[in-house]
Amino acid sequence: MRLSLNFVAAPLCALLLAGCGGDSSTSQNVSPSFSVERNKTDKIYTLNIEGEGAWQIFAGETPESIDTGVVIAEGNGAKEVNLTQFSPDKRIYFQYVLENRTKITASERLLPMQGAYNVRDTGSYKTVNGKTVKWGKAFRSGDLNTLTSDDISYLENIGIKTVVDFRDSDEKIAAPDTPLSAVINRLEYPIATGSIIQMAQTAEENRQLLVEANKLFVTDFQGVYRNFFAALMNNQNQPLLFHCSAGKDRAGFATALFLSSLGVDRETVIQDYLLSGIYVQEKYAPYIEAAPYLAPVFTVYREYIEAAFEVIDRDYGGIDSYLTNELGVDLELMRAIYTK
Repeated sequence: MRLSLNFVAAPLCALLLAGCGGDSSTSQNVSPSFSVERNKTDKIYTLNIEGEGAWQIFAGETPESIDTGVVIAEGNGAKEVNLTQFSPDKRIYFQYVLENRTKITASERLLPMQGAYNVRDTGSYKTVNGKTVKWGKAFRSGDLNTLTSDDISYLENIGIKTVVDFRDSDEKIAAPDTPLSAVINRLEYPIATGSIIQMAQTAEENRQLLVEANKLFVTDFQGVYRNFFAALMNNQNQPLLFHCSAGKDRAGFATALFLSSLGVDRETVIQDYLLSGIYVQEKYAPYIEAAPYLAPVFTVYREYIEAAFEVIDRDYGGIDSYLTNELGVDLELMRAIYTK
């Protein structure tokens, strides 16, 4: 029997290395941690430093343009550093250098949007073969219809070239994307919400509906995710942003597939997926307060994405087999484009 899903679509950082960003280019016995956050209101950068030893911080507008000739902060041991000197509409990448040996490059994982939720960079995660997912290549998001002028400037300075939209036509009419001047490709690969879930009257039933919905992403929407990967594998499409309404279900499954294709381990993929529960909380709090039984629809649980992986493992021979044989993914090409 086919489930039918009707989202109300219109109306841990600490668990991950640099949960708001970080990749290490060298290693030593010390296990330093360096993460970056940015306040969405005043746009102040906060650098969180954990570890022992003398360190310096350098900065640039891209990971490749970090100026290692200008020290913007330095110190010894664990510290929180607040930086106010950067333009609010520019994204900055920071390099943390410990004892002139360990280097970690980081920026904000959660983008400082005032008019959008759950807008994240997918970069910085380590892969099982020792590579790192590149910063600034692929972003995920919820609705983009209420971006502020500051949000628009910020995203345009990132230079988003391609937007992949997983929403259906009704959602797009109700909440059309705010135009971004740098976007040259708008790709619409809809997963119609009305074709997946019809919300139930109890929290437990709604929770189970989301479990079943994630299974359907695997089995019934392979064409959508095949098109998504075709866009990702076009090296002319980056930076690329993909989104649905909340950025947690359709885009959440897309992110899980994307990171898995790059060789990120499953537990890290799941922890990244669970961050949506934090980042959409403010958006959906009024709906949950009005109808508590709908709470499972407006968040994520581990069992949702695990249900999808269970089907992939049981019926398709594992994630690499599913990606390669069902979605036409060239894993070597993906890793060449998105990891270093």
